[in-house]
Amino acid sequence: GAVFSVFVLVVATAMAQSIPSKLSGRWTTVDGAASQAMSANIDAATSKGTLTVWSSSPECTIRDAAITVTASAEKLVLKVDSSYSNPCRSDVSVELTKKPGTDEYEGELRQGGPAGARFPILRVKMSP
Repeated sequence: GAVFSVFVLVVATAMAQSIPSKLSGRWTTVDGAASQAMSANIDAATSKGTLTVWSSSPECTIRDAAITVTASAEKLVLKVDSSYSNPCRSDVSVELTKKPGTDEYEGELRQGGPAGARFPILRVKMSP
């Protein structure tokens, strides 16, 4: 059993290290008309962190919202705590896939609320 437990520990540590502690990048509307900065801070040990998504309308900006992070293979999912909302956005999640051979992630931000009614999906590019 000792060999197996050491193996599990090594695998878990390797997976945890593959989650970047910081990501930053941009979101863009699907039509490319609007784009703003966004960033995430991630604690791989707890799978928790914070997400900031800037907007041209201050009341729509998400600032340091609590997130839960799920990692599997080349995917990262950043799910904003369900208790969070602002006048524009609710039910926010970011799903990212790591581009092979790079540090870059690409994916989508999905959202509800008034912003979600207009832009249910935003394109996202982020890197450590």
